[in-house]
Amino acid sequence: MKPCKHLDHSDTYLETCELKTLTEFEVPVKYWKRRHVPYEDAPENVQFCGQGRGRINGIFNCYNPGEMHCYQASERDEPDSH
Repeated sequence: MKPCKHLDHSDTYLETCELKTLTEFEVPVKYWKRRHVPYEDAPENVQFCGQGRGRINGIFNCYNPGEMHCYQASERDEPDSH
């Protein structure tokens, strides 16, 4: 498991989300927890793509090769902050 290099963990989303980290995996998984969801059953834990895909409605899609067609593995354990 390796993060996509396009994951966006910059401070752009700090007003509406809180950056969280799951440490129980070999590679820590960073994701955004939305402070308010706009409707019932809206995803609360999400990722943001710096390549223009916008919000990803899950937290592992961009860590597992093959789940997103645009996935490109980061050369580091942490993606770049765009």
